[in-house]
Amino acid sequence: MDYQLNSLEALEAEAIFIFREAASEFRHPVMLYSVGKDSSVLLHLARKAFLPGPIPFPLMHIDTGYKFPEMIAFRDRIAEKFQVRLIVESNDEWINKGCHPAKLGADECCRHLKTEALLKALEKHGFDAAFGGARREEEKSRAKERIFSVREKLGRWDPREQRPAIGNLFNTE
Repeated sequence: MDYQLNSLEALEAEAIFIFREAASEFRHPVMLYSVGKDSSVLLHLARKAFLPGPIPFPLMHIDTGYKFPEMIAFRDRIAEKFQVRLIVESNDEWINKGCHPAKLGADECCRHLKTEALLKALEKHGFDAAFGGARREEEKSRAKERIFSVREKLGRWDPREQRPAIGNLFNTE
């Protein structure tokens, strides 16, 4: 019998393979969970990758203070429903300063409320890898990223520093 996957099935199989590979290679991974559509798809794929067991890494939400209360309640229900550890971190210093895109501009506001909070949380919890959902069509530079996207200390990605990934062999060093 000739068994072939359609394009969606092949993408799903690849994502499941990547979750399993990263979970086995990294000491302390985490999955970023923004409560949005991309991270919801990642959560679904992570669950499929490890069924019937639990997801072997926590979810982490970087809370900017701008989500609707209903989204926060949904986030908490999902974590409880799927019995996954949920870590919530934020940059309280900048939230308390009233950091807002209308005041500082979107880039600076995101740098304080998202990027700085994420980098501090990764260090605080000792995570050595983070799963994130970023669609390639949203920004042209993302189309150049590979599966494992190595970042520098300030969280920036330099395509010249990207390690080669040949086929399904991933360089996790």
